[in-house]
Amino acid sequence: MYETTAIISGAMKIYYITNLNTYVINSEEDFILHHENFTIPPFMPGSNEKDMKHLYKSMVTGKLHSYTNQWGLQYLGYRFKQNDIYSIIIGPYFSVTPNYYKLIKDYKLTSNEGETLRNVCNQMQVLTFKKVNSFSSILINFEHMMDKDTTPVIINPDKEEVTRKTHYTEDEDAKKISLRYKVEDDIIHAVETGDKEKALNISHTNNVFMGLDERFPNQPLLRVKNLAIVLNTLLRTAAKNKNVPPILIHRISEKFAYKIEETNQLTKLYQLYDRLISDYADLIKNNSLQGYSKEVRKVIEHLIAFFNQALHNEELSGITYTHPSHLSRKFKQETGMTITGYQQMLRINKAKYLLKTEKLPIDEVAWLVGYEDSSYFSRVFKKQTGLTPTQYRERE
Repeated sequence: MYETTAIISGAMKIYYITNLNTYVINSEEDFILHHENFTIPPFMPGSNEKDMKHLYKSMVTGKLHSYTNQWGLQYLGYRFKQNDIYSIIIGPYFSVTPNYYKLIKDYKLTSNEGETLRNVCNQMQVLTFKKVNSFSSILINFEHMMDKDTTPVIINPDKEEVTRKTHYTEDEDAKKISLRYKVEDDIIHAVETGDKEKALNISHTNNVFMGLDERFPNQPLLRVKNLAIVLNTLLRTAAKNKNVPPILIHRISEKFAYKIEETNQLTKLYQLYDRLISDYADLIKNNSLQGYSKEVRKVIEHLIAFFNQALHNEELSGITYTHPSHLSRKFKQETGMTITGYQQMLRINKAKYLLKTEKLPIDEVAWLVGYEDSSYFSRVFKKQTGLTPTQYRERE
Protein backbone atom coordinates (compact mmCIF):
# COMPACT_ATOMS: atom_id res chain seq x y z
CA MET A 1 0.00 0.00 0.00
CA TYR A 2 2.78 2.39 0.91
CA GLU A 3 4.52 1.63 -2.39
CA THR A 4 1.37 2.39 -4.41
CA THR A 5 0.84 5.62 -2.48
CA ALA A 6 4.43 6.68 -3.20
CA ILE A 7 4.04 5.92 -6.92
CA ILE A 8 0.79 7.90 -7.15
CA SER A 9 2.37 10.76 -5.21
CA GLY A 10 5.32 10.85 -7.62
CA ALA A 11 3.01 10.69 -10.64
CA MET A 12 0.94 13.59 -9.33
CA LYS A 13 4.13 15.65 -9.02
CA ILE A 14 4.70 15.01 -12.72
CA TYR A 15 1.12 16.02 -13.49
CA TYR A 16 1.51 19.34 -11.66
CA ILE A 17 4.80 20.01 -13.48
CA THR A 18 3.60 19.07 -16.99
CA ASN A 19 -0.15 19.73 -16.74
CA LEU A 20 -0.62 16.75 -19.06
CA ASN A 21 -3.02 13.84 -18.56
CA THR A 22 -1.12 11.37 -16.38
CA TYR A 23 -1.61 7.61 -16.12
CA VAL A 24 0.09 4.85 -14.12
CA ILE A 25 -0.46 1.22 -15.17
CA ASN A 26 0.65 -1.85 -13.23
CA SER A 27 1.79 -5.24 -14.57
CA GLU A 28 -1.81 -6.49 -14.64
CA GLU A 29 -2.71 -3.65 -17.01
CA ASP A 30 -4.83 -1.91 -14.37
CA PHE A 31 -4.80 1.88 -14.13
CA ILE A 32 -3.75 2.76 -10.58
CA LEU A 33 -3.80 6.44 -11.57
CA HIS A 34 -6.01 7.98 -14.22
CA HIS A 35 -5.76 11.77 -13.91
CA GLU A 36 -7.11 13.77 -16.85
CA ASN A 37 -7.58 17.42 -17.76
CA PHE A 38 -9.83 16.33 -20.64
CA THR A 39 -11.06 13.13 -22.28
CA ILE A 40 -10.51 12.05 -25.87
CA PRO A 41 -13.98 11.93 -27.54
CA PRO A 42 -15.20 8.59 -28.96
CA PHE A 43 -14.80 9.52 -32.63
CA MET A 44 -11.06 10.23 -32.26
CA PRO A 45 -8.40 7.51 -32.41
CA GLY A 46 -7.06 6.64 -28.99
CA SER A 47 -10.35 7.07 -27.13
CA ASN A 48 -11.13 4.74 -24.22
CA GLU A 49 -7.41 4.57 -23.35
CA LYS A 50 -6.60 2.73 -26.62
CA ASP A 51 -3.44 4.79 -27.20
CA MET A 52 -2.19 4.18 -23.66
CA LYS A 53 -2.84 0.45 -23.90
CA HIS A 54 -1.10 0.23 -27.29
CA LEU A 55 1.92 2.14 -25.97
CA TYR A 56 1.98 0.10 -22.75
CA LYS A 57 2.25 -3.22 -24.61
CA SER A 58 5.28 -1.99 -26.57
CA MET A 59 7.25 -0.61 -23.60
CA VAL A 60 10.33 -2.18 -22.01
CA THR A 61 11.66 -1.56 -18.51
CA GLY A 62 14.11 1.29 -18.03
CA LYS A 63 13.45 2.90 -21.41
CA LEU A 64 11.71 6.11 -22.43
CA HIS A 65 9.09 5.71 -25.14
CA SER A 66 7.35 8.14 -27.48
CA TYR A 67 4.16 7.41 -29.40
CA THR A 68 2.25 9.42 -32.02
CA ASN A 69 -1.12 8.30 -33.36
CA GLN A 70 -2.56 8.93 -36.82
CA TRP A 71 -4.09 12.29 -35.81
CA GLY A 72 -0.83 13.62 -34.39
CA LEU A 73 -1.63 13.10 -30.69
CA GLN A 74 1.61 12.27 -28.87
CA TYR A 75 2.45 10.53 -25.60
CA LEU A 76 5.55 9.88 -23.52
CA GLY A 77 5.95 6.73 -21.45
CA TYR A 78 8.46 5.19 -19.05
CA ARG A 79 8.47 1.74 -17.43
CA PHE A 80 10.20 1.08 -14.12
CA LYS A 81 10.44 -1.69 -11.55
CA GLN A 82 9.47 -1.06 -7.93
CA ASN A 83 8.95 -4.57 -6.49
CA ASP A 84 6.41 -4.85 -9.33
CA ILE A 85 6.59 -3.37 -12.82
CA TYR A 86 4.83 -0.09 -13.44
CA SER A 87 4.48 2.23 -16.41
CA ILE A 88 3.79 5.96 -16.33
CA ILE A 89 2.39 7.68 -19.43
CA ILE A 90 1.75 11.40 -19.99
CA GLY A 91 -0.14 13.02 -22.84
CA PRO A 92 -1.63 13.65 -25.28
CA TYR A 93 0.09 16.74 -26.65
CA PHE A 94 0.97 18.10 -30.09
CA SER A 95 4.39 18.94 -31.50
CA VAL A 96 2.81 21.18 -34.15
CA THR A 97 -0.47 23.08 -34.17
CA PRO A 98 -3.04 20.72 -35.71
CA ASN A 99 -5.05 21.53 -38.82
CA TYR A 100 -8.36 20.41 -37.38
CA TYR A 101 -10.26 21.57 -40.45
CA LYS A 102 -8.25 19.10 -42.51
CA LEU A 103 -9.06 16.40 -39.96
CA ILE A 104 -12.75 17.29 -40.15
CA LYS A 105 -12.64 16.96 -43.93
CA ASP A 106 -10.44 13.85 -44.10
CA TYR A 107 -12.52 11.94 -41.55
CA LYS A 108 -15.92 13.36 -42.62
CA LEU A 109 -16.88 14.56 -39.15
CA THR A 110 -20.28 16.05 -38.43
CA SER A 111 -20.51 19.71 -37.40
CA ASN A 112 -20.98 18.63 -33.78
CA GLU A 113 -17.93 16.36 -33.91
CA GLY A 114 -15.98 19.15 -35.62
CA GLU A 115 -16.75 21.59 -32.81
CA THR A 116 -15.81 18.99 -30.22
CA LEU A 117 -12.55 18.30 -32.05
CA ARG A 118 -11.75 22.01 -32.14
CA ASN A 119 -12.38 22.35 -28.38
CA VAL A 120 -10.19 19.33 -27.63
CA CYS A 121 -7.39 20.63 -29.86
CA ASN A 122 -7.57 23.99 -28.12
CA GLN A 123 -7.18 22.29 -24.74
CA MET A 124 -4.14 20.26 -25.77
CA GLN A 125 -0.67 21.67 -25.30
CA VAL A 126 1.64 22.22 -28.27
CA LEU A 127 5.08 21.42 -26.87
CA THR A 128 8.43 22.60 -28.19
CA PHE A 129 11.26 20.14 -28.68
CA LYS A 130 13.03 21.54 -25.60
CA LYS A 131 9.96 21.14 -23.41
CA VAL A 132 9.45 17.55 -24.60
CA ASN A 133 13.08 16.85 -23.69
CA SER A 134 12.55 18.38 -20.25
CA PHE A 135 9.46 16.27 -19.61
CA SER A 136 11.35 13.20 -20.86
CA SER A 137 14.10 13.84 -18.31
CA ILE A 138 11.49 14.09 -15.56
CA LEU A 139 9.99 10.73 -16.56
CA ILE A 140 13.39 9.02 -16.65
CA ASN A 141 14.02 10.24 -13.10
CA PHE A 142 10.56 9.30 -11.89
CA GLU A 143 11.79 6.76 -9.33
CA HIS A 144 13.81 9.47 -7.60
CA MET A 145 10.68 11.59 -7.17
CA MET A 146 9.01 9.08 -4.87
CA ASP A 147 9.35 9.16 -1.09
CA LYS A 148 11.38 12.34 -1.16
CA ASP A 149 10.88 14.87 1.61
CA THR A 150 9.72 18.04 -0.13
CA THR A 151 8.96 19.97 3.04
CA PRO A 152 10.95 23.22 2.84
CA VAL A 153 12.90 24.75 5.70
CA ILE A 154 10.83 27.73 6.73
CA ILE A 155 12.67 31.03 7.19
CA ASN A 156 10.75 33.73 9.04
CA PRO A 157 11.23 37.48 8.52
CA ASP A 158 13.06 39.51 11.14
CA LYS A 159 9.84 41.15 12.31
CA GLU A 160 6.47 39.53 12.32
CA GLU A 161 3.83 41.38 10.41
CA VAL A 162 0.64 42.16 12.27
CA THR A 163 -2.45 41.12 10.38
CA ARG A 164 -5.62 42.94 11.20
CA LYS A 165 -8.74 40.86 11.00
CA THR A 166 -12.04 42.41 10.12
CA HIS A 167 -14.97 41.13 12.15
CA TYR A 168 -18.44 41.25 10.70
CA THR A 169 -21.69 41.11 12.60
CA GLU A 170 -24.42 38.69 11.59
CA ASP A 171 -26.44 41.61 10.21
CA GLU A 172 -23.52 42.67 8.01
CA ASP A 173 -23.04 39.12 6.77
CA ALA A 174 -26.75 38.83 5.99
CA LYS A 175 -26.70 42.10 4.06
CA LYS A 176 -23.67 40.95 2.10
CA ILE A 177 -25.35 37.65 1.19
CA SER A 178 -28.58 39.42 0.21
CA LEU A 179 -26.62 41.82 -2.00
CA ARG A 180 -24.80 38.92 -3.65
CA TYR A 181 -28.02 37.19 -4.69
CA LYS A 182 -29.66 40.46 -5.72
CA VAL A 183 -26.68 41.25 -7.99
CA GLU A 184 -26.70 37.70 -9.40
CA ASP A 185 -30.45 37.88 -10.13
CA ASP A 186 -30.07 41.27 -11.85
CA ILE A 187 -27.18 39.99 -14.00
CA ILE A 188 -29.06 36.81 -14.96
CA HIS A 189 -32.18 38.78 -15.88
CA ALA A 190 -30.15 41.14 -18.08
CA VAL A 191 -28.38 38.21 -19.76
CA GLU A 192 -31.70 36.41 -20.37
CA THR A 193 -32.96 39.47 -22.23
CA GLY A 194 -29.73 39.60 -24.26
CA ASP A 195 -28.73 42.97 -22.75
CA LYS A 196 -25.04 42.37 -22.16
CA GLU A 197 -24.24 46.07 -21.66
CA LYS A 198 -26.65 46.23 -18.73
CA ALA A 199 -25.34 42.94 -17.31
CA LEU A 200 -21.73 44.13 -17.49
CA ASN A 201 -22.63 47.48 -15.96
CA ILE A 202 -24.33 45.74 -13.01
CA SER A 203 -21.27 43.54 -12.54
CA HIS A 204 -18.81 46.45 -12.59
CA THR A 205 -20.93 48.80 -10.47
CA ASN A 206 -21.53 46.26 -7.71
CA ASN A 207 -18.04 44.72 -7.67
CA VAL A 208 -19.29 41.15 -7.86
CA PHE A 209 -15.89 39.79 -6.83
CA MET A 210 -15.97 41.48 -3.42
CA GLY A 211 -15.58 38.87 -0.58
CA LEU A 212 -18.68 36.95 -1.52
CA ASP A 213 -17.13 33.53 -1.05
CA GLU A 214 -15.44 32.96 2.29
CA ARG A 215 -14.43 29.34 1.72
CA PHE A 216 -11.01 30.48 0.49
CA PRO A 217 -10.38 33.65 2.55
CA ASN A 218 -6.60 33.55 2.13
CA GLN A 219 -6.58 32.17 -1.41
CA PRO A 220 -7.94 34.87 -3.73
CA LEU A 221 -7.22 32.88 -6.90
CA LEU A 222 -9.29 29.92 -5.71
CA ARG A 223 -12.02 32.27 -4.49
CA VAL A 224 -12.33 34.04 -7.83
CA LYS A 225 -12.17 30.74 -9.74
CA ASN A 226 -14.95 29.40 -7.56
CA LEU A 227 -17.09 32.46 -8.30
CA ALA A 228 -16.44 32.08 -12.03
CA ILE A 229 -17.53 28.42 -11.88
CA VAL A 230 -20.72 29.45 -10.08
CA LEU A 231 -21.41 32.14 -12.68
CA ASN A 232 -20.86 29.68 -15.54
CA THR A 233 -23.42 27.36 -13.94
CA LEU A 234 -25.96 30.17 -13.42
CA LEU A 235 -25.59 31.45 -16.98
CA ARG A 236 -25.85 27.93 -18.38
CA THR A 237 -29.17 27.57 -16.52
CA ALA A 238 -30.32 30.96 -17.85
CA ALA A 239 -29.60 29.83 -21.41
CA LYS A 240 -31.47 26.58 -20.79
CA ASN A 241 -34.47 28.50 -19.43
CA LYS A 242 -34.56 30.53 -22.64
CA ASN A 243 -34.61 27.33 -24.71
CA VAL A 244 -31.20 27.78 -26.31
CA PRO A 245 -30.31 24.51 -28.10
CA PRO A 246 -28.48 22.22 -25.62
CA ILE A 247 -25.58 21.59 -28.01
CA LEU A 248 -24.79 25.33 -28.07
CA ILE A 249 -25.03 25.58 -24.27
CA HIS A 250 -22.71 22.59 -23.90
CA ARG A 251 -20.10 24.10 -26.23
CA ILE A 252 -19.90 27.45 -24.46
CA SER A 253 -20.07 25.90 -20.99
CA GLU A 254 -17.24 23.46 -21.72
CA LYS A 255 -15.15 26.24 -23.28
CA PHE A 256 -15.39 28.41 -20.20
CA ALA A 257 -14.96 25.52 -17.76
CA TYR A 258 -11.60 24.79 -19.36
CA LYS A 259 -10.57 28.45 -19.46
CA ILE A 260 -11.41 28.87 -15.76
CA GLU A 261 -9.38 25.80 -14.89
CA GLU A 262 -6.28 26.85 -16.85
CA THR A 263 -6.28 30.55 -15.89
CA ASN A 264 -3.93 31.32 -13.01
CA GLN A 265 -3.88 35.12 -12.92
CA LEU A 266 -6.45 37.22 -11.08
CA THR A 267 -6.50 39.92 -13.78
CA LYS A 268 -7.27 37.37 -16.50
CA LEU A 269 -9.97 35.79 -14.35
CA TYR A 270 -11.66 39.18 -13.95
CA GLN A 271 -11.56 39.56 -17.73
CA LEU A 272 -12.93 36.04 -18.13
CA TYR A 273 -15.83 36.99 -15.84
CA ASP A 274 -16.80 39.75 -18.30
CA ARG A 275 -16.45 37.38 -21.24
CA LEU A 276 -18.78 34.88 -19.55
CA ILE A 277 -21.49 37.51 -19.22
CA SER A 278 -20.98 38.91 -22.71
CA ASP A 279 -20.82 35.58 -24.56
CA TYR A 280 -23.84 34.06 -22.79
CA ALA A 281 -25.87 37.23 -23.45
CA ASP A 282 -25.01 37.00 -27.16
CA LEU A 283 -25.77 33.26 -27.16
CA ILE A 284 -29.25 33.81 -25.72
CA LYS A 285 -29.98 36.83 -27.88
CA ASN A 286 -29.01 35.03 -31.09
CA ASN A 287 -30.19 31.48 -30.36
CA SER A 288 -33.14 31.52 -27.98
CA LEU A 289 -35.93 29.24 -29.17
CA GLN A 290 -38.43 30.77 -26.77
CA GLY A 291 -41.84 30.97 -28.43
CA TYR A 292 -41.34 28.11 -30.85
CA SER A 293 -43.34 24.91 -30.57
CA LYS A 294 -41.70 21.73 -29.32
CA GLU A 295 -41.58 20.26 -32.82
CA VAL A 296 -39.94 23.32 -34.39
CA ARG A 297 -37.40 23.57 -31.54
CA LYS A 298 -36.38 19.95 -32.17
CA VAL A 299 -35.90 20.62 -35.88
CA ILE A 300 -33.80 23.74 -35.23
CA GLU A 301 -31.66 21.89 -32.68
CA HIS A 302 -31.12 19.10 -35.22
CA LEU A 303 -30.21 21.58 -37.96
CA ILE A 304 -27.70 23.36 -35.70
CA ALA A 305 -26.01 20.07 -34.80
CA PHE A 306 -25.98 18.70 -38.36
CA PHE A 307 -26.15 21.80 -40.57
CA ASN A 308 -23.42 20.46 -42.89
CA GLN A 309 -25.19 17.15 -43.48
CA ALA A 310 -27.81 16.28 -46.10
CA LEU A 311 -31.43 16.86 -45.01
CA HIS A 312 -33.82 13.92 -44.79
CA ASN A 313 -37.49 14.74 -44.25
CA GLU A 314 -38.15 11.27 -42.90
CA GLU A 315 -35.50 11.74 -40.20
CA LEU A 316 -36.94 15.10 -39.13
CA SER A 317 -40.41 13.63 -39.16
CA GLY A 318 -39.19 10.77 -36.99
CA ILE A 319 -37.65 12.94 -34.28
CA THR A 320 -40.76 15.15 -34.08
CA TYR A 321 -43.40 12.42 -34.59
CA THR A 322 -44.99 14.70 -37.19
CA HIS A 323 -45.97 14.15 -40.82
CA PRO A 324 -43.37 15.77 -43.15
CA SER A 325 -45.89 18.04 -44.88
CA HIS A 326 -47.39 19.25 -41.60
CA LEU A 327 -43.91 19.81 -40.15
CA SER A 328 -42.83 21.87 -43.16
CA ARG A 329 -45.92 24.09 -42.90
CA LYS A 330 -45.50 24.51 -39.14
CA PHE A 331 -41.83 25.36 -39.47
CA LYS A 332 -42.48 28.00 -42.15
CA GLN A 333 -45.36 29.47 -40.12
CA GLU A 334 -43.27 29.87 -36.96
CA THR A 335 -39.86 30.86 -38.39
CA GLY A 336 -40.81 32.54 -41.64
CA MET A 337 -38.36 30.23 -43.44
CA THR A 338 -38.43 26.81 -45.02
CA ILE A 339 -36.43 24.06 -43.33
CA THR A 340 -34.00 24.07 -46.26
CA GLY A 341 -33.72 27.86 -46.09
CA TYR A 342 -32.98 27.74 -42.37
CA GLN A 343 -30.22 25.19 -42.94
CA GLN A 344 -28.81 27.36 -45.70
CA MET A 345 -28.77 30.35 -43.34
CA LEU A 346 -26.79 28.32 -40.78
CA ARG A 347 -24.33 27.22 -43.47
CA ILE A 348 -23.76 30.75 -44.78
CA ASN A 349 -23.35 32.15 -41.25
CA LYS A 350 -20.71 29.50 -40.53
CA ALA A 351 -19.01 30.25 -43.84
CA LYS A 352 -18.85 33.97 -42.94
CA TYR A 353 -17.16 33.09 -39.68
CA LEU A 354 -14.61 30.80 -41.35
CA LEU A 355 -13.83 33.32 -44.09
CA LYS A 356 -13.10 36.03 -41.51
CA THR A 357 -11.22 33.91 -38.94
CA GLU A 358 -9.45 31.16 -40.88
CA LYS A 359 -7.07 31.23 -43.86
CA LEU A 360 -8.74 28.35 -45.63
CA PRO A 361 -9.21 27.89 -49.40
CA ILE A 362 -12.73 28.69 -50.60
CA ASP A 363 -13.36 25.10 -51.67
CA GLU A 364 -12.43 23.87 -48.20
CA VAL A 365 -14.77 26.38 -46.56
CA ALA A 366 -17.50 25.18 -48.92
CA TRP A 367 -16.93 21.55 -47.97
CA LEU A 368 -16.84 22.30 -44.24
CA VAL A 369 -20.24 23.97 -44.31
CA GLY A 370 -21.84 21.24 -46.41
CA TYR A 371 -21.32 22.15 -50.09
CA GLU A 372 -19.33 19.67 -52.19
CA ASP A 373 -19.46 21.98 -55.22
CA SER A 374 -17.51 25.16 -54.41
CA SER A 375 -18.95 26.96 -57.46
CA TYR A 376 -22.50 26.32 -56.25
CA PHE A 377 -21.46 27.47 -52.77
CA SER A 378 -20.11 30.73 -54.21
CA ARG A 379 -23.39 31.36 -56.07
CA VAL A 380 -25.45 30.71 -52.94
CA PHE A 381 -23.14 32.86 -50.84
CA LYS A 382 -23.35 35.80 -53.26
CA LYS A 383 -27.12 35.52 -53.47
CA GLN A 384 -27.34 35.71 -49.65
CA THR A 385 -24.71 38.38 -49.01
CA GLY A 386 -24.32 40.29 -52.27
CA LEU A 387 -20.62 39.39 -52.30
CA THR A 388 -18.55 36.44 -53.46
CA PRO A 389 -16.71 34.55 -50.68
CA THR A 390 -13.42 36.18 -51.78
CA GLN A 391 -14.93 39.66 -51.74
CA TYR A 392 -16.45 39.05 -48.32
CA ARG A 393 -13.08 37.90 -46.92
CA GLU A 394 -11.26 40.94 -48.34
CA ARG A 395 -13.86 43.44 -47.18
CA GLU A 396 -12.80 45.57 -44.21
